[in-house]
Amino acid sequence: MNFPPGQVVAVCLSSGGIPRHPVESAQLSVGGFENDGHRYDEHYAPQRAVTLFNQEILDRFEPDAEAFPSGSVGENITLRGINLGDLEIGTRLLIGEAEIQLEKRWKPCHAKNAETCYSRVNEREHLGFFASVVRPGMIRGGDTIQVVAHSGGDQQG
Repeated sequence: MNFPPGQVVAVCLSSGGIPRHPVESAQLSVGGFENDGHRYDEHYAPQRAVTLFNQEILDRFEPDAEAFPSGSVGENITLRGINLGDLEIGTRLLIGEAEIQLEKRWKPCHAKNAETCYSRVNEREHLGFFASVVRPGMIRGGDTIQVVAHSGGDQQG
């Protein structure tokens, strides 16, 4: 399957937990983004170095409710134009100077808007992805995202 390019809406960091806050750019290493913290020890793992979520889902996270801004579910990279639900474990993405590999589907517990303090549990079970870092590099809001290797078989896990 051929995927059109997507775009980084925001790169989001925090000292741990949600929401994460958009930054102009951040350096991605094998361990994750510099200056980004994790609330739980199990999140300090190479297979969980990066979290991704679609802006399109944040825009309709809860019917008849306000859209959530980037970082609201604790994602590091908010993207648009490539539906993460169409991708499989093992898929590789070029994002800015970096390359990542999708490792595991990720279900955020809830979303929180830092500005309004509005919060919702993820009852609709919207999914994103955990990813590992194949090639470190700088990632900026507005960077192009390209699917460079699409895995053949999906595994849930």
